[in-house]
Amino acid sequence: MYDLIIKNGVIATPSETYPADIGIADGRIRTISANIESGGEGRIIDAKGMHVLPGLWHTHCHFRDPGPTRKEDFESGSRCAAAGGIACIIDMTNNTPAPSTPEAFLAKKETAEAKSLVDFGLYGAGLDPGQVRPLVECGAIGIKVFNTLHPKQAYPYISELGVVNHGVLHHIYEEVEKTGLVCAVHHDDADWTKYMVFRDYIEKGKVDAASYVDAVARGYMYGHGMVSGLASSLYLAKIAGVRLYVLHAGVMPEHAYDLIDFAKSGGQTVYSELEACSFLIDRPMADRLGPYTYIFGRNRPRAYEVLNGGPADVLVLEHAPHHRDEVEPGWKDNFSGPLGVIGAQEFVPLMLNEIAKGTVSLGRFLKLTTENPARIFGCYPRKGALAVNSDADVTIVDMNRKHTLSSKKSFSKSGWTAFDGITVQGSVEYTIVRGGIVYDRGAVTGKAGWGRMVPGAPGSLPG
Repeated sequence: MYDLIIKNGVIATPSETYPADIGIADGRIRTISANIESGGEGRIIDAKGMHVLPGLWHTHCHFRDPGPTRKEDFESGSRCAAAGGIACIIDMTNNTPAPSTPEAFLAKKETAEAKSLVDFGLYGAGLDPGQVRPLVECGAIGIKVFNTLHPKQAYPYISELGVVNHGVLHHIYEEVEKTGLVCAVHHDDADWTKYMVFRDYIEKGKVDAASYVDAVARGYMYGHGMVSGLASSLYLAKIAGVRLYVLHAGVMPEHAYDLIDFAKSGGQTVYSELEACSFLIDRPMADRLGPYTYIFGRNRPRAYEVLNGGPADVLVLEHAPHHRDEVEPGWKDNFSGPLGVIGAQEFVPLMLNEIAKGTVSLGRFLKLTTENPARIFGCYPRKGALAVNSDADVTIVDMNRKHTLSSKKSFSKSGWTAFDGITVQGSVEYTIVRGGIVYDRGAVTGKAGWGRMVPGAPGSLPG
């Protein structure tokens, strides 16, 4: 009757916890009850002492495929996700070629379907307003816009993807609104940022990693320009009526929270994706990491407030890998090198540790990583829920086991993590995607090609 039974665990959802067994067949949850008896068929996982969660989402991945795949590709990136308890990811658009046309999008989809171990959504690249509907018809989970240009136009900010003309941005919003999907935006005022960074840093020869960290602290890099861009974007999104999905909340200075709160209080449909770096990385850690992080928490107490009840709708630890030989020169010039962190594998253990510390509840964490993203992207309760007939996406964790995060254990091609050497309480024990076990207590057991694309649909979460 069942292909897989999960017994003796404690089911945890955003709203409740209770002991129960789960019976899975044909990729779906078929039964949830106090005691499921096996007829000898299928596998049994004994989850005694563990929590059984809805399959977790990670909505901000850069798997670099197609593109510079020596950094990462869909197979290696999805291995990180599987090992990190992630059942569904969303991949971004700064690829080569970018998925800005149906042809490029479908080629990327074919690549992802052949390589991914976990389910995935793919953004269409918002560049040409006339391509929005064709991309949505190809299955895009939403449209992603880079409303930014790097001050030195350095990778990974592909200059051809920058939409800094607000007329074009508004036109894209109008076209996305017609589809009912979200428009996800990395905001900026690129001219302001470039002017200030060149005036106070680059033209003065202050380009090393310490100077970069100082520029972040002053709000020049990933700072006030982003908030300025957000302010304009919120107004354009309001008059267009589009469902705006704000990327990099927490990376921007705290004034961004106030703008998002104001828009939400006025009835605008706005979602915000909070970066966990806003509270996981402080200034001393950033000073130590140098080019191995692009951001740190400027106001960590405020970030914790937002995490627990502010305008955050989704939580991520961005996965943006680069090889060490690309990152190391950043000690001397971090305004010219690639910026990012690697987070798909470490995100859940780090957050389980936050739960153990009492900084956030398990229910709130699950709200931000299961139900909310599934509702926003239009696939709840098929995804993001533990319910009869939902996809059998399950993450099983041990809330008590202590272990140390290590670059040596990373499945990323780039082979490092900014959180190397940090001891956490809480571990991922199993990751299950549509009934298939893709991670089994230390071993990635999923196969390339198991993952399926999740197309976008109008969502059910109010802004």
